[in-house]
Amino acid sequence: MTEDRNRGLSDEHFTYRRCVRCKTIFISKIPADLARYYPEDAYAIPAGRHRELAIAAERWRVELLTRFIEPGRLVEIGPGFGIFADAAVSAGFDVHVIDMDSHATERLGARSGITATTSDDPAKVLRTLPPSRAVVLWHSLEHLPDPAGTLTSAVENLEPGGLLALATPNPDSLQFRLLGARWLHLDAPRHLCLIPRHALLQRAHQLGLRELALTTADPTGLQCNRAGWQWAGRRPLARHEPSQAWTLFTAVLTRALRPIERHGLHGSTYTVAFEKHHASPSARA
Repeated sequence: MTEDRNRGLSDEHFTYRRCVRCKTIFISKIPADLARYYPEDAYAIPAGRHRELAIAAERWRVELLTRFIEPGRLVEIGPGFGIFADAAVSAGFDVHVIDMDSHATERLGARSGITATTSDDPAKVLRTLPPSRAVVLWHSLEHLPDPAGTLTSAVENLEPGGLLALATPNPDSLQFRLLGARWLHLDAPRHLCLIPRHALLQRAHQLGLRELALTTADPTGLQCNRAGWQWAGRRPLARHEPSQAWTLFTAVLTRALRPIERHGLHGSTYTVAFEKHHASPSARA
């Protein structure tokens, strides 16, 4: 059981359970008013130099895709600020984003090279779109009430040889084992599920996907490691900044634990890329 430590938008407590079969951790009751836990500033778009730096920080993800495919039609689920979408457009991709927030999709849809759809059911939208070269979910799968259905629709939407790439919190991480409910990336109640990589890989193989890359030591993952230790020092409901002493302690702790978190897939998040087989089994099987 935990509370909204990260944003402090409610004093409610939320219970998470673990599936005995696949070990996925999931919130026991999804709030009926889930949208209220996503404040408007969650979609504030960086401007000027900050935006340029943010786009540069996303280029490794674009390079992950172009290592295996040529630019083409790309669908991003949960684009957030739209920084990756901008980086993908710059690399030659034709980008279609799907998000539940109409303010975010209105802003993103006005940008050159980006089409935007407002929906809280990306699986349904994917079934209406033409085939895509790539479908990506950068830290959005854990926010979805139906992650399995979304993955199935994503695979069905992909061209043969297309790419599914995603990043998500790692419930097998060192941080989660040590911090539990204080872990930044639990992020109750916005994170509805934390899927172990073995469960995701098993489902991907059933859908006819071939694993191309898997890491917890990508640039964003390393940032998440550092942020996770720093955030653990905050008091409940995120109303107080950590002390200088805690900040110094977490800096030392991050450096000391870096070798462990960078190896053996113990980092706080994982990134994985899959290729759709040219002759894959039915995704509905």
